[in-house]
Amino acid sequence: MSMLGDEELLAEMRSALDDIRATTDRVRRRVNQAKTTVEDKKKLLSVTVGGHGELTQIAFNGDAYRQLAPAELADLIVTTVRTAREGAQRKVMAGTAELTGDLSQLGDTARTATSMEQLVEGIVGLVSAGDDRRRGRSAS
Repeated sequence: MSMLGDEELLAEMRSALDDIRATTDRVRRRVNQAKTTVEDKKKLLSVTVGGHGELTQIAFNGDAYRQLAPAELADLIVTTVRTAREGAQRKVMAGTAELTGDLSQLGDTARTATSMEQLVEGIVGLVSAGDDRRRGRSAS
């Protein structure tokens, strides 16, 4: 491969890295600012979690919760927090898909990932495919 080809490849890789860094920064900001609030089915309480799923607030709606047995109240809190965390994860992953949509090289797998693990697997697959294409290009 000529020096010009190497320089073009390096410039292409730098540009792709800059795009990924910019997208990563946007995703990080969105996750840090995200919050999800969920109310239980009986509307006795609501919980709020941040973009990383951390519990940030529990609010009791009235005092009807006092009629619950301690174990029942504890279960209600745990279930509502779990629901809020799952909702936060779905929102973050949807936001990630939206933010990475302009990075066509991430492919369908990364854009439709439902977990961080799937997103990372999609990116690893992209890098592996890129290596295969470069090997094919240099072999010809």
